[in-house]
Amino acid sequence: MEITDEEIRGDALAPPRRRLRELMEKLDAMAPRRFIWLALGVFVLISLSVYWPQVPGATHSVVGCPCGDVMQEVWFLKWTPWAILHGHNPMFTNWMDYPTGANLATNTVMPGLAVLAAPVTWLLGPVSSYNLLMWASFPVSALACFYVVRRLSGSNVGAFLAGAIYGFSPYMLAQGYGHLFLIFVPLPPLIFYALFRICVTQGGSARRWGLILGALIIAEFFVSQEVAADVLIVGFFALVILVLAQRHDLDATRWRYVGRAALYAAGVVIVVLAYPVYFQIFGPQAIHGATHGTTHSPLKLDVLGTLVPDRLQWLHPSFLTRLGNQFMGSDLAENGSYLGAPLVVALGIIVWTLRRQRWVLYVALVLFVTEVLSMGRWLMVANHTIHVPLPWAALAKLPLLQADLPNRFSLFASFWVALLVALGVARWTAWAREQSDGEGRDRRRGVHVALSALTLASVAVYVPQLRIPTSPLPSVPAFFTSSDVLQIPEGSVVLPFPLTASPYAASMYWQILSDFRWKMIGGEAIIPTPRGHVTGQPAATRPVAVTQFIAHYSGANTRLPTFNQALVVRMREFLFLNRVGTVVLDPSTANADKVRALFEAAMGPPLNEGGVSVWFHAQALARQVASARG
Repeated sequence: MEITDEEIRGDALAPPRRRLRELMEKLDAMAPRRFIWLALGVFVLISLSVYWPQVPGATHSVVGCPCGDVMQEVWFLKWTPWAILHGHNPMFTNWMDYPTGANLATNTVMPGLAVLAAPVTWLLGPVSSYNLLMWASFPVSALACFYVVRRLSGSNVGAFLAGAIYGFSPYMLAQGYGHLFLIFVPLPPLIFYALFRICVTQGGSARRWGLILGALIIAEFFVSQEVAADVLIVGFFALVILVLAQRHDLDATRWRYVGRAALYAAGVVIVVLAYPVYFQIFGPQAIHGATHGTTHSPLKLDVLGTLVPDRLQWLHPSFLTRLGNQFMGSDLAENGSYLGAPLVVALGIIVWTLRRQRWVLYVALVLFVTEVLSMGRWLMVANHTIHVPLPWAALAKLPLLQADLPNRFSLFASFWVALLVALGVARWTAWAREQSDGEGRDRRRGVHVALSALTLASVAVYVPQLRIPTSPLPSVPAFFTSSDVLQIPEGSVVLPFPLTASPYAASMYWQILSDFRWKMIGGEAIIPTPRGHVTGQPAATRPVAVTQFIAHYSGANTRLPTFNQALVVRMREFLFLNRVGTVVLDPSTANADKVRALFEAAMGPPLNEGGVSVWFHAQALARQVASARG
């Protein structure tokens, strides 16, 4: 089971021409603590181009669009520190989807990131926090991979390339369109490294490394439960492969070290995460089953996905892109599996050339297992399902994994690819330093030229489009940004129009700007339906016909009830049953006139303040109108 430093690091490497070779040797010889600043600087510069011209921490624009998952995540970043300061449970809220509320432990609430960015949220607002974290995800994740791979390969240059491969992978750029909880991923490489120290090198205190591993798992859980679960699954298979490969070298001393570290890691994880996991499973509005509605999700890796680009790649020939755009059910933001033919060839050369090194073969095997996991339940080739069962068919039956999406294992595949590339670069530079004369020198020159060309081709084909579009924030009625909003009693219930109905989220933004002064009918969160399914649309608040009417004209795909006197009566019932104190309507919104007609029929004419139509004391108004009309 013991792996030597030579097997892990290979030797070191350098290019053919003397000046370039000297530069590479100088970079590789640079002290890691100095080189890491150079790497960070380059990663930061590349990251600036991702959302350019939006700058990190921008307050007037947002990544993607101010709707759907993006506005939900902005809301979550505001909610967690606000809930903690005001004595509320940050894992549950009825400030949206009132009165039933939403179990945020089953949603992507990201409490760790919300607490981390709380100072920015208080000073500049949650939009700034969101934009800053989205931007920082790229250099921070790349730097974490650089650190780990540098420790494993011993090559500065190889580790730099590894960091770039991981931190700016097609997965990262695709999810960078709006999934903060999926791209803030500096922790997975660190978790793998902690497992490596515990199970392989076993240097230092087992207690120390066990506590480090436990702390990293806890931190990842509070960033993304899905990524935390996936990294443990990959880690489990990696350890199984390691044990099987080194079964003859295991001894009692090694098992004791692993056992002590595992005991400390499990202890701290159980103590800290017992309540959050309990609340997720048994808390109010808990979700059981697949949060995306089905365990047969199309979000799984196509066998051709590693070779065929979609239009999010920098190079995307149209004859290939037509097929690549259909992967993952045409959801391009979920297709992060692409490597490109040159890089696949390069990986094959690395594995074949270094096949005598057990460490290289081990990483290649773990990469293969990770790719298989990302394929989901059944084999898919060119968007056609072939009923060949894969390991995920068994894993998806586990209760806590039914919400997992297999395509997102491509994140970990990019890490193992990065590590293999770093090991190959380290071996290449070491081979380049070796002296040769005559025919050997000519042969080396040819090999260097071929490998250099393959490297350039791999980079050109692998690089995604670095610029992700951003959008200005929508104009907000002055009512919510002035003292007018103080007329709404604190903690009371507001029925807004438009109702937040995915992907439209204007009223969630109004609530954020009002500093959670009021609770909201509607909202975007994953919640259970009365029939045991799940939905991201507003809760079916009683009377359901009223919810359907308002949600339909807010952009949701709901049945449209007939506007008649019976619906007006139900509208009044809605106000009383849900304790609605204030109704607010933005007259500039599409279909506002249709919904205004219902509101006026139930409550009479509104006040016009700060660019909105508002009905204060909605229940009292409904009584007066009902009495006046007999």
